Amino acid sequence: MGEAHGMKHWGNIETYSVLLEDQFFGLIGKSAHAYKTDSARLQLDYIPGTFDGRLTILNGKKKDERWGVQSWQTYKKLPGEKLIFKKDKDAQFWVPTYQYFIEFPMRIQKATAFAYAGEQMINGVSCLGIIASWNTIRPQKDIDQYLIWINQENKRIVKLEYTIREQFKFLTGAVYYNNYQNYNGLWLPGNMPVESNIKKGLLHEMRVLEFQPNQVSVEDLRPKPNLKVMGDDKGSD
Repeated sequence: MGEAHGMKHWGNIETYSVLLEDQFFGLIGKSAHAYKTDSARLQLDYIPGTFDGRLTILNGKKKDERWGVQSWQTYKKLPGEKLIFKKDKDAQFWVPTYQYFIEFPMRIQKATAFAYAGEQMINGVSCLGIIASWNTIRPQKDIDQYLIWINQENKRIVKLEYTIREQFKFLTGAVYYNNYQNYNGLWLPGNMPVESNIKKGLLHEMRVLEFQPNQVSVEDLRPKPNLKVMGDDKGSD
């Protein structure tokens, strides 16, 4: 599965930038974010394989606001103001969430517990199911589980089901990986509709509009240079 997504190409990318549109649906979707617009256009900048990154809001009432995460410390920069490190739940959830969905085929390779979950037809595609987690596939208080549905023919992800232990213990979700695009050997979904067990229908839909490697420097994405680099470690808040 990782090879089918071209994960080896991440090794040639120091940073990457994504133009992403995220559209939210219904009252629950509206309450799930803090963008002040139900169709947010976002500039995302990340260091792959880490949790260092930022998002810049490009439209709506919060246009030009920047939210960031560095070594699991959050920061914000409001238009015309200085960047300030402070605890912010919106930055802490959304910045790494987008990154993990984008990099998932590579990141899940570090899971240590797996189980075969059978076969299923999803949107007319024959899929194999694999459960992936860490230490054990049984439910754990603070470690997420993933059920990955893989296209039997091309080995790319069709659907990803997951728990969200860090936010709500009862919350589960699913994201579809649709309309794959090839970026110099790296395959990324063009749109990712998201479902949740708390709402019928779609909660929101992420759309990758552009992907560009090495447009910003590593230093730009680590504005506090004395912070210890944590890489793929989640750490604590």
